[in-house]
Amino acid sequence: MVDDEPCIIKATERSKSGKHGHAKVRVVCVGVFDSNKRSITVPSGHLMEVPEIVKDNAQINFIEETTINIMNLETYESVDVPWPKDEEAIAKLKELQANPKKLSSAQVEYWQLAGKTLINRVIIN
Repeated sequence: MVDDEPCIIKATERSKSGKHGHAKVRVVCVGVFDSNKRSITVPSGHLMEVPEIVKDNAQINFIEETTINIMNLETYESVDVPWPKDEEAIAKLKELQANPKKLSSAQVEYWQLAGKTLINRVIIN
């Protein structure tokens, strides 16, 4: 978590300890939801906050222009989720939007982290 945004670490650099004895680590990461590149420099012994990721499957209820309504297959909880950024997932969702009869056999794999939901993969049976 950098700036209260969950991130994927892309690179790390470690500097030698200096005159006062603390080595530094530079972490370069990319935001999961906004794809912004972030960089942070912290002491090497510093603890970082790590979000809990809940991975689950859901059924697609309906697809709108800006959001997709999905329902968890175990708890039957419905959630509105923004469209994914992955081109393959977008193509599959547009195919489902054009042919609503296939919606009943389609599922999505989604992640919930830091109070937000992200569609990770679209599965069409």
